[in-house]
Amino acid sequence: MEKPPQQNPEKKHQPVSADSPPEEPSTINEDASDDAPIVARVVDETPDRVGSPFATAPSGRTVRQQPAIALQNLGPFQYTAMGGTGAAIMLLGFAILALVWFPPGGCIVAALGCGTAILGLHSKFKRITTGVLVSHACLFVACFITSNT
Repeated sequence: MEKPPQQNPEKKHQPVSADSPPEEPSTINEDASDDAPIVARVVDETPDRVGSPFATAPSGRTVRQQPAIALQNLGPFQYTAMGGTGAAIMLLGFAILALVWFPPGGCIVAALGCGTAILGLHSKFKRITTGVLVSHACLFVACFITSNT
């Protein structure tokens, strides 16, 4: 049979004054065997601080954050579009050379450059690709006019 925990008779008869806080009952039992469960209590209930321990506490005024502009995650197609931008930039030089030496071929190269620039519009380099697309369109028109005269 198990023995019930014994109370200390000295603590039972101690008078409690109004100035002193009441004592918490002890959760540690010196007479307990190894089979007795361990009782634990939370000492610190403050939330964990995130960030720098040297940062000052935030003021009461909250700052409204602007929503982040996120690019669409298109997976491998996004890298294909970035490659299309690079190809359109490289084809720009060939279209200019073809305008001078062989205008009908320049029409084909400029049309190919327009296609790759349209593909490149899906990348993160939209402004650069738009400028290259306009340049290819102008070179296509210039090659077409030069080859028909």
